[in-house]
Amino acid sequence: MRNKFWILIFVLTLGSCQKALLNEQKKVDIDLESYKRPNENTSVADVQACWKRDTLLLQLIDSVLVRSNDIKIGFLEVAMARADFANQRGLRKPVVSGLVQPSLRKFGKYTMDGVGNYDTQFSNNITKDQVIPENLPDLQVGVQASWELDIWGKLAKRKKASALRYLATESGQQWFITSLVADVAGAYGQLVALDQELAILKSNIEIQRKAFELVQVQKEAGVVNESAVQQLEAQWLNSRAQEGDVLQQIAVLENQIRYYLNKPSRPILRSKYPFQCALDTTMFAHVQIDQLERRPDIRQAKLALEAAFEVKESAKLALKPSVVLSGIFGVQSFQPAFLFQLPASIAYQLVGGITTPWLNRSAITSDILRTNAHWKSLDLGYQNALVKGFLEWDTQVKSLGYLQKQNQLKEREVILTKGAVNTVGTLFLTANASYLEVLTAQQNALRSELELLEISRKRWMHAIQLYRVLGGGW
Repeated sequence: MRNKFWILIFVLTLGSCQKALLNEQKKVDIDLESYKRPNENTSVADVQACWKRDTLLLQLIDSVLVRSNDIKIGFLEVAMARADFANQRGLRKPVVSGLVQPSLRKFGKYTMDGVGNYDTQFSNNITKDQVIPENLPDLQVGVQASWELDIWGKLAKRKKASALRYLATESGQQWFITSLVADVAGAYGQLVALDQELAILKSNIEIQRKAFELVQVQKEAGVVNESAVQQLEAQWLNSRAQEGDVLQQIAVLENQIRYYLNKPSRPILRSKYPFQCALDTTMFAHVQIDQLERRPDIRQAKLALEAAFEVKESAKLALKPSVVLSGIFGVQSFQPAFLFQLPASIAYQLVGGITTPWLNRSAITSDILRTNAHWKSLDLGYQNALVKGFLEWDTQVKSLGYLQKQNQLKEREVILTKGAVNTVGTLFLTANASYLEVLTAQQNALRSELELLEISRKRWMHAIQLYRVLGGGW
């Protein structure tokens, strides 16, 4: 029965501690929310709307966001920043702790304490129980507390700086996720383009093989010479070599995505070309440049700058006087038997102190100079982030516009070069065209198809980068 009683007490105590911890965590969350600005986490979430047509890409990105170890590391850094805020928040409150302090002392015979204690034994004012033993034990049980009064706001500024650093870390994690999504989507788009390039090469390799076999027959018939055979064979071998290069690029990109997925052997499923996305500037026409201020990395730079300012101001306040209250309350006795004889054994101490740096202020002065320099460097970094963000946005929008025009012209070129291959092939069979015309037509057709594919790939990459430079929003 007694064991059940103690188990019940332990369970109730553990439950109350967990409840108090949860309540404290909720208070920390509420406190952090008070430092956030309205619409701070909003971005251009609709920029990547056209991606949602590709379900395989969405599934791939979702898997990366769940499995990536780098993202997990980022969330741990956010948790550390939150813990630092909770610590700074607690520094403004009194520190109260339990006190159990046993000790044993023996004073020297020729000391003030030794002589005084010896002389006290012959006093008529003490009882037998109050006689101080030569080996003096001392047992004190109670609570002790200390509290620095934040009369200048030094601790409040440190708390605010810690909150801003937490928000900056959170923004940094959002920027990392945005960049990771852009990297995955970019690699995915390149894989789709490489698959199409491989298909184009295989188609042209087959056409070149047939042309090579045909010219061999014509050589045996005396229509063409060995030079024609050698040049067509060389073209055929060159295309087959390009096929190997494309396969190597595919392997690199697939392994890059597998690293993000943290699954070394997973197959990377992807859609067929063409891209299921409008790769022009129309989907970004509604985006305003002032949205760049909400870009996570720019927001991170701004929050870090504001945190550094609070740290700088707090460092200056270190030169002002500090007021600290401390005290002890409990029971004390040099005999355990008398420890809880109340109120006789009650003991307390209350100390108030005002301290101010006077001599050797160099450490504080150097800290002020350091924090001021750090604040200025972050200010320059914030300005750089703004300029960089604008220029990146301008580059991607203009590039997409230029590529859109190139794509229209190149599409017409591909139609013409493919038609030329068919025309020259027919003429070659009737001996109205030379093998050089066949060779040139095939080379032009392959080149124009690959150039059109490269333009499409660039449009995809610029669209992905535009999503990133506008702040993501995944």
